[in-house]
This record gives sequence, C-alpha cells and structure tokens, in this order.
Amino acid sequence: MSQSGSKADGVSRANFYPSPPTSPKSLKVADKSAPSKRITKSEAKSSIDLTETANSPEKPTEYDRPVTPAESTTGEKEDGSESTKEAEELDTWKAALSLSDMTCGATRKDKMSCENKISAKKMQSIDDIVKLVKGLPSNSSLEIETHLDNLAKIAHCHYHDHPPSREARVSHWMTVLPGARPVPSPQTRLRTILGPAPAKCTSVKKDGKPCNNRIGSDRRFHIKQTTNEMINWAMEPKEKDHHLAVLAKVLEHYMFCDVHQKYCYGQQDDWKRLVNKFRAACQQERNVSSRLVEGHTATAQEGNIHADRSTLTSPPLSPEGQLLMDNPRAYWDTGYETSRFRILGKNDMVDEEKSIVDEIRDTARELLNTDANRSRNEVNSGFIYLYQVPGNDAFVKIGFTGDVTKRLEEWKKDCHREPVLYPLPAAAVAVPHAHRVERLIHAELREHRVRLYCERCEKQHNEWFETSVDRAAAVIEKWLLWMRGRPYEERKTRSEVKWYLKEAEAKRLADVPQFLEGLEKAAKAAKASE
Repeated sequence: MSQSGSKADGVSRANFYPSPPTSPKSLKVADKSAPSKRITKSEAKSSIDLTETANSPEKPTEYDRPVTPAESTTGEKEDGSESTKEAEELDTWKAALSLSDMTCGATRKDKMSCENKISAKKMQSIDDIVKLVKGLPSNSSLEIETHLDNLAKIAHCHYHDHPPSREARVSHWMTVLPGARPVPSPQTRLRTILGPAPAKCTSVKKDGKPCNNRIGSDRRFHIKQTTNEMINWAMEPKEKDHHLAVLAKVLEHYMFCDVHQKYCYGQQDDWKRLVNKFRAACQQERNVSSRLVEGHTATAQEGNIHADRSTLTSPPLSPEGQLLMDNPRAYWDTGYETSRFRILGKNDMVDEEKSIVDEIRDTARELLNTDANRSRNEVNSGFIYLYQVPGNDAFVKIGFTGDVTKRLEEWKKDCHREPVLYPLPAAAVAVPHAHRVERLIHAELREHRVRLYCERCEKQHNEWFETSVDRAAAVIEKWLLWMRGRPYEERKTRSEVKWYLKEAEAKRLADVPQFLEGLEKAAKAAKASE
C-alpha cells in the first residue's frame, strides 16, 4: 500500500506507535493511608522529574517502530509480481492447449471436440505437467512429447485416453505451444514419413488406380510393429539388427492385400520413394547425432532430410536375412498374444458419489430394458461366462452372450489371445434376464474393474476385473441363483410391456449387505447339494 493509500484510510503514522506504559502515582501526592511525612526540596524535584519522564512517550527506535502497510518490503512486492506473472503464463499455456475450460477436448469420431468435464481432482496434476513443459527448452522435443502424452492421459476422459487419441492430441499440441515451437523429435519425424498403418491396401491395380482392398486389424498390428522396429533401427543401430531392406520388405508384405503380395503390378514407385525418403532421413539423423557427439551444436530441421544423400552403411544380408526377404511373413511370431495388458484405468467409469451398495440397489430396482438390440436388452435369456488369458493371471473377463462358443471364437480372432474358459455348473444352463445378471455382477465387483486397450483390435475393453477366479465365480453363482428365482414380473398394458422388480424383493434390497449375505449362504448351500 502506498503513503497516499494510508492517508485515504484515515490512519496516521502516530497511530501505529505503541502506547506509553501506565504512569506511576506522582510522589508529590501522598497516599492517604500512609502516615504523614515531611518531604524535602530535593526529594520533591526528583519526584517531578520522574513524573514527567513517565508521562512523556518513549522515543521509538528504528527496530521498535512497527512497519506500516505502506512500507511493504521490495522483496514482497517482487515475490507477488513473480507469482502473478507465473499464474498469467500458466493460464496462457492452458488456453493454448485448450484446457482452460477443463473439458476433455479430444477429437471424437464426428470430428467435434469432446466436452466431457475433467475432474477437479486432476487440476493440480494438469498444472504441474504444464509447468514442466513450459520450463523445458524447445530442443527437448522427445521429453516435451513424453510430458504431453502424460498430460493427455490425465486430461482425456475414459473414452479418449487410449494411445491413438493421445497421439493425435500431442501432435496438435506440439504446433500450438506458446513461445519457440519445438521441432518434432526424430522418432516422430521418421514415423511421419512412414505414415499411419493404412486401413486399405496401398498397392495399385493394372489400370493404375488404388487397390483399396481392406487390410485386417491383424495386418495393421504388424505394420505398427514393423514401423517401430524401423525407427529403433534408425535411432540405435546394432550389429544384430537386420538390414533395412528386410524391414522394408516385411512392411511391404503387410501393407499389401493378399492379391498384391503375389501379383505386384508395376514398380510400385510410390513405395520405393517412401523407403528411400526414410533411408535419407535415417542418414540425416545419424549425421546429426555424430556431430553432436563431437561437440557441435548442429540441429536437424524438419523437412531437411535431403541434406545428406550418403548411403547408410549396412552389412550384407545374412542367410537368415535372405530367407526373410523370400518369406517376410516369418519375421513376426504369429502365435497367440501373451503380453501383459495395457491398463488405461481402474474403477474410473462410475459415479464417485454412489457407493457399491447404492449401485446394486439401484440396478436391481430399475425396469428391465426391453430394447430390441440384444446387447442392451435385459429380458432375453443368455449365458454368463468367465475366462482368463495366458500372461495375465490376475485378471478375469465376465460377460454375457447367447452363444458362448461363438463369442469366444470372435474374441480369439479379434484380439489374438486364447481364452481359458472356466466352466461353471450354474452357468451351463441359460439364465433369464442375462444382461441384468451381468450388470449386477459388475456392480458388486466395481472396485476391481479395469479398462484395457487392445492393440490388436484397436479398441477398449472394460469388462475385465483384477480379482481371483474363485472370487469372481462366487459372485456369479450368487446372482445366477437369485435370477433363477424370477424376481421380476411382467406387466402389460395396451401399448407396452414393462418388467418390474417384485415388491418382496424390493423390500429385501432395503438392506443390501444383509441381502448379499443371505444370497451367499443360499449359493453355498446349493453348491454343496450338487
């Protein structure tokens, strides 16, 4: 606060001085209770001097005088100014990244921005990452991309926190960062040259037109694998690495449909140009790395991939490499996947304000969904299944279907994993309202639910649970037993049919813990009598 500000408030400097201590009684006035005594002239003078000293305010010293608001230290002003500046810069960066309104912001399938709200609990984490990125030099491109990917993981909703959506967002963010724009990392530049995994054959027909035959998800997966291998080869070449020609041949194999793998018309000039462009970019990156090691500060600029046309030195093809050139399909293991799951989130698709007890009660009391779509219909009968996959013994998949064998074969083909089905005697016979049973099972196991991203089928799976087979089986058998008791009743009107929870069952669900305890005892008794 300034001096003028203090005066405006009607506060004088003297008002901030401490009050003088209470004055002692004057020695000139005798205490009535004391006996009479004659006072000499010298004693009287001494008394007067002492009284004047006591009644006069003390002269404040530099250290005693309190600091007024108008006399704030320069350091405090500077600290406040720095804090304000930092907050303004943070707001500027968040605005550039489209995070000011705390919405997901990812691009949806309809090309519109997702408007799902970001939880307030994530705000501090978002601010921390933005500050990290803001403090990095523009030439730390790989580190910036890594932090931005972590930012997308937090900011995106559970519909858009999978890798493809994050990669697209990071690419956009790299072009809108305030200040000096970072050049994409060498890995990103090389990946851009090769392009994304195509959904259609990249070859041409006899008439010169694009083939456009669809490429399956399995081929797309191997295209991504090969692309990663080529980039790793470019950035960190090793003696055991295969010749670039082998990797290019493998990539070509998976980018062409079955017809054009056998009959490749023309010279595929576009494909050759792409491989040569990648080769030149690899050489450029290696030259830059070599100069940096020697102490120079040369930096590769985007698009300057033709600066050095020298050929990458590679050893001659080994016998193994020659075999792969003849049979590129053999490069990758085509057996069933056994890798660890890529977990996107745990128990993050529920209403945080609703307890498990409330969710079970509310789900059970809802009217059954009579939608004609089988995936949503809750009236139809079906089967509940439970299975695991090799390499992920801590997780189980629980779902419902009308045909267990058919469903497992579809999943095996799409996700390229081999399910291990656990036969449950209680699930061997179709159960009424199978979808409602599934929802109740999922509600009870809510705390164990996880979301996975499958690179094979390029989709999320959210019906997996991190729990034991025994625990999952016990929950399944419990709800199957309850549903076989026909707890819902049909009520018809002239225009529609509705399914309600019976009144007796609704009363039992008033105390969900007791209700579940009773179901568990009944399920154990039924199992023991089999």
